[in-house]
Amino acid sequence: MTDWEDLLGAAPPAVLHARLIPDAEEVLVLSYTCDLSFFEDVCLRDAQAVRARTTVLFDAHHLTEGPRRPGPADYLALPVVCKGGGAFHPKLVVIASETDAVVAIGSGNATASGWHHNAEVWTLTRGDGPTVPALFHQLADWLRRLPEYVWMEDLGRDRLDRVAELLTARPADPGADQPVLVTTALRPIIEQLPRPAGPATQLAVAAPFFDPEAGALQRLVDRFRPQQMRLLLTRDVQCDPDSLARVVKRVPDAAVSTPESSRYHHGKVVEWWSSDQGWALTGSANCSHAALTRTMPAGGNCELGVVSPLTAPVVTAVPAEAVAVSDLARLPIREPSPSASTATESLRVLGVRIGADRVEATVLVGSDGTPPSWLAVNGLRLDHDRATGKLHVYAAVPASDWTATSDGQAVSQVVTDDGTELRDVLVTDVAAALSRIDRPSPLEHTSLPQVLADSAHTAALLEALHHLASVRPDRIPQAPVGGRRRQVENRVRSAVGPALLRFALGLNDAHTQTSADDEDIFEGADPESSPSPARRTRPAPATPAWPGTLASVLDALTPGQRARLRRDVTALVDTSQAWPLPAKLAVSRLVLLLVAGGLWPEAADWADLLYWVLVQLWDTEQEESLDGEHAALATIGLVALRRGIDLHDEPDGRQAGQFDELRIAYREWTDWLATAPPDTIQRYHDGLGGHTLGLLFEQTHFTAELGWILGRTALHDAVDRLDGAHVDANGIVYVEARRSARHSLIAALDALRDFPDVHVVAEGGPETHGWWNGRRLLVVTRSGPAWRAELWRGLLTGIAVFARGTPLRPADQRWTAATPEEALTQASAGSPGALLR
Repeated sequence: MTDWEDLLGAAPPAVLHARLIPDAEEVLVLSYTCDLSFFEDVCLRDAQAVRARTTVLFDAHHLTEGPRRPGPADYLALPVVCKGGGAFHPKLVVIASETDAVVAIGSGNATASGWHHNAEVWTLTRGDGPTVPALFHQLADWLRRLPEYVWMEDLGRDRLDRVAELLTARPADPGADQPVLVTTALRPIIEQLPRPAGPATQLAVAAPFFDPEAGALQRLVDRFRPQQMRLLLTRDVQCDPDSLARVVKRVPDAAVSTPESSRYHHGKVVEWWSSDQGWALTGSANCSHAALTRTMPAGGNCELGVVSPLTAPVVTAVPAEAVAVSDLARLPIREPSPSASTATESLRVLGVRIGADRVEATVLVGSDGTPPSWLAVNGLRLDHDRATGKLHVYAAVPASDWTATSDGQAVSQVVTDDGTELRDVLVTDVAAALSRIDRPSPLEHTSLPQVLADSAHTAALLEALHHLASVRPDRIPQAPVGGRRRQVENRVRSAVGPALLRFALGLNDAHTQTSADDEDIFEGADPESSPSPARRTRPAPATPAWPGTLASVLDALTPGQRARLRRDVTALVDTSQAWPLPAKLAVSRLVLLLVAGGLWPEAADWADLLYWVLVQLWDTEQEESLDGEHAALATIGLVALRRGIDLHDEPDGRQAGQFDELRIAYREWTDWLATAPPDTIQRYHDGLGGHTLGLLFEQTHFTAELGWILGRTALHDAVDRLDGAHVDANGIVYVEARRSARHSLIAALDALRDFPDVHVVAEGGPETHGWWNGRRLLVVTRSGPAWRAELWRGLLTGIAVFARGTPLRPADQRWTAATPEEALTQASAGSPGALLR
């Protein structure tokens, strides 16, 4: 048994974050109240980072907040209901493999309060040798029997059996003085507490909840007949002060106290001593009849506890302030909250589960309820398939394009045959939840900036990207259930984990860190009361060891580290040339983020790399289910590359030419690019603003900007470099007449010599038109109602000198024309009009 101070705080997150079992097979969580969004933020990453299948069982009436991650859940969140009518109240975390296991049994619910803010009590047990603590075998027996007392889906039964198998894969240690598991399955917990041969020297109780008559406390006093009693009452204790005082006064030497700390003490401890020997009951049981004196079949709660031998006091070690027994009524008292009852609930959908070949929904029908003949989930009709007691299963085989949810969340609405609507039903992708990740990326537990700040993490990310390339959508057969996209996502998720999948899709996972010794004390309500906004407050993230932004991390790298990272990324782009689309999406996004973060200080360097990324995106075989992401990344990449070319101090003809070729290629895909969803573009461009691409880059209207880019040519880019010049819709270049119209015209024609016979017009003097193709110069000037044309042939030395004032030799031919275009036609045909003398 551990000292109280070592048992406070967020034991399960700390244990999961430590990843004590690097290749765990199962993570099992049992809780009364449950905040799935908190669990996803704080713990799911760590479970999936060690490849574990993750199952959370909770009381069906006490889901305080549902999943937050998009799409059907890739872990099992299973609401359960006690058959006897009590509360499903255990608090358990198991992390297990064939050769190792960690078991935490305590008092904290899977919420921000229970796993972070409250003072809780946890007993942690490790089994990593040839034998395991006997408690593991006791727990396995209880898990196997649990479905006898609790309504749950078959998936829950399967996961409990598998965890039990892992816990009993090795023989139990027969040693004495080991902790012993106690439950409410067969006998009341109070009858399982070892009684000393004579009266106990001391009984100490800490609990946040007492039954109104203090009957359970009275039973403890009767059982142990203590000479002393010490009662630790947390603030906002739920009790009847008068009943509590009557029990306390029956003990000759009794004292009551309340913790000095402002932290809510939600831990439950019953401690008793005889001479120098002590024992303690810890776990989920409050000091109430439902927890201590009744069994589950008799209407008691489902409780889980551990009886451990003690060598030092636990309850009295807590710094506390004495409270006179006569003043108990002056303590802050919590009024009992109304308890949910299954007897008054006619129908509850425990979940919608998407399997390999069909969709199932499990319905718990109350005593007065009638099972519907069918259900509808997002338009799909599920017919009655089978029943086990009050559990009824409905099933259907959907069309290939059916999805369980219409808003992208892991919850759906179910409609029964009589029109009853049941909202916020949990939806799980069973294949994803039961698969184990081949090679989790470090993004499962670490943010991208922190990954790139650590060379080992960076290497692991590159390795995961190479493994992601093994997922080839063209080799994924179309399954009879679910959409194509779900199948592709499942393959990616099982290969490298959900974090790298989300990264490739442009989604950001905010990883909230918690610490067992966090001093951010929560002043809100107890998690076992009714939901409230205050109770759902997230723990404040711990201060990261490295700067939080990608740019600041890259700035902090040494020159050698920056050079090595550039080489690694360049090699990655070269290697990824033949990779399929999911891996290309991840590589492309990584390059864009590193460009924006400033890994390459010169635009000339990163523009070349980004060009090849866009060439590869253009060459990659399409996967229709990922068209939105494909088009969105190409859109942002083209706009970013154009930005890089514009940032050059001097025009780079090679890069400008490459970009023009790329622009022409993508112009064939204009309609496809236009289908990129705005929200997908938004996801990908978040985080790209900054010094490299410009602070306002994220505010760009990328679709409009891309339309402007694709509508342009290399001529537009060349004209942009001419002061005061522009191109109209017909490709005619207009320049301002400066010193003279003719000089301005010739200067522009020379600057645009890479575009033979481009039509240039000088405005602001006598309107003058010109064409130059490297050998022939044609200048046409308005002369009254007509146009005067002048033609020079064989100007082998070019025309730049004539723009700077050197006189042109006399024209080879001069004539009048009706229009400048007519003059060009005549010059090209070699048949000028009326010659001028």
